[in-house]
Amino acid sequence: MMLVVLMLGLLGVIAPVHHAAVTTAESRPVARYHEPTLLIHGYRAGPHAFDAFIRRAELTRRGRLTLTAFIGQQGISYHGRWRPGVQHPLIRVVFTDNHRSWQANAQGLNTLLRQLKARYGVQSFNAVAHSRGNMDLLTAYGEQHPLVLRRAVLVAVPANGKIRIDDPLGQNRLLANGQPLYQHPQYRDLVRLRATFPWHTTRVLSVMGNIGNGSDGVLTNVSSQSLAPALGRRFASFKQVVVTGRDVNHHWLIRRNPRVISLAMQFLWPHTRASGPRAIT
Repeated sequence: MMLVVLMLGLLGVIAPVHHAAVTTAESRPVARYHEPTLLIHGYRAGPHAFDAFIRRAELTRRGRLTLTAFIGQQGISYHGRWRPGVQHPLIRVVFTDNHRSWQANAQGLNTLLRQLKARYGVQSFNAVAHSRGNMDLLTAYGEQHPLVLRRAVLVAVPANGKIRIDDPLGQNRLLANGQPLYQHPQYRDLVRLRATFPWHTTRVLSVMGNIGNGSDGVLTNVSSQSLAPALGRRFASFKQVVVTGRDVNHHWLIRRNPRVISLAMQFLWPHTRASGPRAIT
């Protein structure tokens, strides 16, 4: 009998301690992950497309690379570590098969967005896309929107064809009603998204290069300017910038053009000033 009482007494001591431990764990504040910015490369590009952007963001303390998400046909793998509290986290998106259609890439992007929401609790994101990566992003967000797209920097948008395929230099133009004279498959795909694209929550900066002939050597400026009439002009805000001078060729716009990188950062983080260079350790 004495043994039973002793055992009950021990249980009475242990139980409150266990309950207190659970209460303490449950009362811990939830880790806060800030709104990420996805970096989305173009057709046949890869993980190094945004090296200059990432380097500049980190040196000026305006952003930090946290994750690289490799999107493949079998799923998504992540490299890196995203710590809570990081301001302006950057997530580099890499399509392991960089020849797939934008419809296929859009499915992978939406899977990524759902996983980011489930794992990190984020509700919104920003994006910087280059070339065909714009079609991946716009298709994904037009079809589904697990996270709210707040700000999008769209560099060299192939919204209405490419020079060497279906948009010869000097052939197309925007009409008085804002619509392009010729409407190619990319344009028609974007038009189909107009009804489901939640444009009213998204601020857009569209950047294109002009090497001196109204194109960046791959896309005509008319092709990129066709984005707004394709999706509709009722974004939260919409701005187009044409850059000239050095490194405005299609492939170098986001890879090495300092003005494009600066414009993108100012647009993404308008209330954050660049700081001095980050110490290298």
